Amino acid sequence: MADTLTAQQFDELCRVMGDNFKRDDFERVLERYPGKEGPGTCLPENGAPLQFATSCMKAVNLEGTMIPFLSRVVEQKWKDEKFRASIVGKVRGLVRASSAVEPYSKTIAGALTALTAALAASPSPQCPGRTTCEFVRQSRDPIRIVTASLDQFDALKTLHDSLHVLQVNGTDWLDEDQTDESRDLPRENFVEMVGKLNSVATAVEERLPAEVKESCRRCRDVATDAAQKLAAGAKNESEYALAELRALVAREPELIDEAMFVLSRDLPLRALRDLIEAGASVAGAPGQQMKQAAEALRSLSEALRARILEHALWQATEIHVRALARVLDNPTGTFLTDLSTEWSAIKQNLRILLDGAPNGTQIDLSLNGALVLYERSLPTKGKPAPPGPSPAERLAGIVAAFDEFQLKASLLFLAVDQALKTEFSSLLPLRDSLQALDGQVTQFCDCS
Repeated sequence: MADTLTAQQFDELCRVMGDNFKRDDFERVLERYPGKEGPGTCLPENGAPLQFATSCMKAVNLEGTMIPFLSRVVEQKWKDEKFRASIVGKVRGLVRASSAVEPYSKTIAGALTALTAALAASPSPQCPGRTTCEFVRQSRDPIRIVTASLDQFDALKTLHDSLHVLQVNGTDWLDEDQTDESRDLPRENFVEMVGKLNSVATAVEERLPAEVKESCRRCRDVATDAAQKLAAGAKNESEYALAELRALVAREPELIDEAMFVLSRDLPLRALRDLIEAGASVAGAPGQQMKQAAEALRSLSEALRARILEHALWQATEIHVRALARVLDNPTGTFLTDLSTEWSAIKQNLRILLDGAPNGTQIDLSLNGALVLYERSLPTKGKPAPPGPSPAERLAGIVAAFDEFQLKASLLFLAVDQALKTEFSSLLPLRDSLQALDGQVTQFCDCS
């Protein structure tokens, strides 16, 4: 992803930040982003938010870390949809992963392994890694936070993926309009899917952040109870179990996604960067590998950040898709207004996620066409009824088009979901290498 912006993009982004950020927002962003700049180097003592934005943007542009900086900017107020769209709408690459994490993770893990071996092979006081040893001793807490965070990522994603697979592959059973006669998925296959959620939740609970453990317990308890009721086959109990599962897959992925988002946002990548730079001072091959790892870390951070933000934007889109489904299920006096609000938000996000992307697809055309035809079929007071199908018939067309759209959107989201799971899995060797290095440097090492 290129770190270059046009002059117009630069000025527009500064204005957006100036209109929405206060000084402490800039400070939080600068504390998290992985570059060298910080609040003390590029924030003036006094000034207006626009001045703060311009100063920061100029500094990170000179450093060549514009995209990592903007990723942290959009994260700072992610839930503000207007602000989020103002940033990622101008720099769509922020939510479009352009490369895989695995090659960079392998480079960094290999360099850390080589460094650990060099430290182990060199007894004090001749240890060539004095700078690294000193850094590790002084920075154990952030290093261990990085290690623990990588493990928590893996646990969160495993639970999230299990819920998402149940939601998509179990549509036959979770769709309220389906009956035993119309379902293609055999009951025993669905029960097995629900049992898998129970197994996953039980396995990952101890590895999750504290704020997600209650969500994990709900997944485990609901899945356990639902599997038993569905296997028994009694109609009333089966319907109750399905209602509980519908509520679960509607509620929990968003909570897990939020935890994953916060975890990634607060990951102390600067500690990892400083560790790698300290290791680069080691003579010979290990030092050379650490220099390569420094560049790999920047690329890894950028690629992972884009994948996480892409996943988060799909999750935000899914919330609007579910809201649109509720509007269609229960039309009220504000039907058109509610429909327009949700559909506009969905289309805005899809333009960011899909427009102009390689092999991009327009999944909203059929539904958008159905909405236009419905609006044209509505009668106007004092005028003859429009020719053609009635509003009720056009509404049925909207529902059919929405069902098709929802399936396509779910499959695209699932693909992003699976890609993110793959990225997290590829980080596990990095976790293992950090643990090995941490274990190699004792607190009482006297090489310094």
